[in-house]
Amino acid sequence: MIGAEQMPFSITLEPQEGETYQDVLAVARRVEALGFAGLYRSDHYAPVWGGEGLASTDAWATLAGLARDTERITIGTMVSPVTFRPAANLAKVIATVGQMAGAVDGRTRVHVGLGTGWLEAEHTMFGFPFDDLGARFRRLEEHLRVLRGLWDPGTPRFSFDGEFEQLKEAVFAAKPDPVPRVVLGGSGRRRSAGLAARYADEMNTPFPTPASFRALRAALDEACAAAGRDPIPLTVTAVCVIGADEAEFRRRAERLHVRIGDRPFDEWLEQRSDTWALGTPERVLEHLTGLIEAGAAGFSLQHLLPDDLDMLDLLAESVADRLEEIRPEATAPDRAV
Repeated sequence: MIGAEQMPFSITLEPQEGETYQDVLAVARRVEALGFAGLYRSDHYAPVWGGEGLASTDAWATLAGLARDTERITIGTMVSPVTFRPAANLAKVIATVGQMAGAVDGRTRVHVGLGTGWLEAEHTMFGFPFDDLGARFRRLEEHLRVLRGLWDPGTPRFSFDGEFEQLKEAVFAAKPDPVPRVVLGGSGRRRSAGLAARYADEMNTPFPTPASFRALRAALDEACAAAGRDPIPLTVTAVCVIGADEAEFRRRAERLHVRIGDRPFDEWLEQRSDTWALGTPERVLEHLTGLIEAGAAGFSLQHLLPDDLDMLDLLAESVADRLEEIRPEATAPDRAV
C-alpha cells in the first residue's frame, strides 16, 4: 500500500468513452484501497477517441456520488471546461460536492481542475459556447475570479461585471470550508502559467517531456514572482500502461490500441514513448524520474483500461511505492499537492 507521506500520486479516468458510474466507482474503491492520493475524471459530454454513441456521464454528478461512496481520496476534475457551466453555478456545485465529501486532516477532498475547453464538436452538439481561443481564455479568467470571490469568507456579498459573467450582490452561503483546491490545467508558458500564478493553488500540465516540463516550471515560477506569490506546485498528467514484463505490457498496450489507436500499433506506440509512461515498471519509473528531476510535484496517471484493476495493483506496488526513494527536496511535503 502506498505510504500516506509519499508524493501525490493519483489516477485519472476518461469516462466519456463508455464507462458507467459503477465502472468509475470500482476504480475509485481500488484506488482508495491501494493508498493512491486521489481519483480525477475528465469532463466531457462526448467521446474523445471512441466512436459515436458511446455512453458518458456528467462529471460533477459522478463526483457527488464518489463523495459519499469513498472516504479518504481526493476527487476532482482534470479538467472542467469553463464553457460548460456558468461560474456561479459551478461554484455552488463544487461547494456542494465538497460538503458531501467532507475533509481529511483539515484538507479539502475536492479539487477542481479548470481549462478553456477544446473539443468543438461536443460544444456544437450540446449548445455550449465555443468562441475563439482568446475569448475562451478570458472566460477562464472570469470563472477563476468568480469562484475565488464567491468562496472568499471575507466577502459577504460579491459583485462582478465581466464580459461573460455578471453577478450583483451575490450572497454565497454556506462558504465552503475548507475551500476546494483550484487546479489550472494547461501547458502555455504565458497565458496558462499567468492565470495559474494569479488564481490557482496548482498547475497541471498534460503529456510533457522533461525538457518541456522544465521550461514550463521556469515560466510558472517567473509568473508567481510577478504575482507576488511563492511558487505553486506543477504536476503532470500522463497516460500510463504498465506490465510486469514486456509481454504483459504489450498485451495491455494492444488492448488500448484497439480502443483508441489511430495508426499501426508499433508506430502508434513509438509516437507516444516520450510523453506517456509506458512499459515495464523500470521503464515507467525512468520516465517519471525524469519529470521529478525536472521539478514535478505529483502525478495523475490516466488509466485508459478501467476494467483492468490488476494494472492498478502493479502500479502501486512497483512504481508508486518506489517514487519516494528518488524524490528530491524540491518536491518534498511542503510543496505537496
